[in-house]
Amino acid sequence: MMEDLSGLEAGKELNPLAYYPGDYPEKQVMIDFIERHQDEQPVEILPGELSLNGFAVKDDMETYLASKKIGSGGLKEVLKTPRHFFYDWEDEFTPKEKEYFELGTFAHLAFLEPELFEMVKVAPECNLASKDGEIRMINFYRELNGGNITRFESGFKMEGLKDILKTEKEKCRYRIIKQEHLEIIQALKKNYYWYGGGIIPKILKGAMAETSFYGVDEATGLEVKVRPDYFNIEENIGVNAIISFKTTRADNIGKFVYDAARLKYEVTEGMYQKVMSDITGRKFNATMMIMLQTVPPYDVAVLWWSPDDIQLGKYKYEMAIMTVKECFDKGWFPGFDALAESGAHGIIDMKLPEWAEKELRPVDMED
Repeated sequence: MMEDLSGLEAGKELNPLAYYPGDYPEKQVMIDFIERHQDEQPVEILPGELSLNGFAVKDDMETYLASKKIGSGGLKEVLKTPRHFFYDWEDEFTPKEKEYFELGTFAHLAFLEPELFEMVKVAPECNLASKDGEIRMINFYRELNGGNITRFESGFKMEGLKDILKTEKEKCRYRIIKQEHLEIIQALKKNYYWYGGGIIPKILKGAMAETSFYGVDEATGLEVKVRPDYFNIEENIGVNAIISFKTTRADNIGKFVYDAARLKYEVTEGMYQKVMSDITGRKFNATMMIMLQTVPPYDVAVLWWSPDDIQLGKYKYEMAIMTVKECFDKGWFPGFDALAESGAHGIIDMKLPEWAEKELRPVDMED
């Protein structure tokens, strides 16, 4: 006899990592689409048309970082302890930004705009504490800027030379890099075109970078933000996809995947899909990661994220932001004491790992 279930409400999901097979596309969907439409012009992505339940906007990184909304970096801190999140949120220990050529940032831009591979130059080694060094560097920049080499009179003051060099640097369109970076960039350029028979430029055709998404988490009402390296839409590649770039010193894919788990990349990628889907009304449900080696042979790899791992990331995102909401409501952000059992007043039970229990070999006492 069938029981009447009409008056019952749906309970809590027993398996929070469960999903329907159709929730996530297989990579073959994208590959087939690209092969059918590879000769067509890409559809232009307009951020304004994606701003349905929030805002998608092209802005600079400084504006994004200054926005007092919750990003994936802070939520990964919550998974350590809420107090880690608090200090990150308050910028208590933010390191000062260093001024140097960032290989990873350049590679990200060059993969979307390959002409940038040609816009790098290695500066000569000059002693800028001497007039001869300053003059040599000025003429290096002047040649790059299309000017003529200048001979300066011996009485020209050092302060004036420094002002001229500063002006020439500001006019320069090239990225000035070290010789070792040039070698890496040349290898990455080659691999950009070679990898997978040229699949990378096809994936990035029409993709958009430097776009921030600002919205509100539906479950908690907290303001959130994400800024993927790139994203593309189904009109261009058959799927709505987030495309992340990661530079790595890993010498094999297995080590890179291990590092991805250690650094909790799944939280970031799961949050990207969740927040961007909510804001745009599109189902962003594919994630690719382009790995760039910064060690020989400076190879690249395109990795298609598993639905299981993305679902895990979404669950961790939801747990983390619910924890943040609870802490804001209570006005209290516990530290490691939150890991102790209830009623233990923060005293944590400690147990060494299993490998520490291995017995030592007995010492041979024979003469």
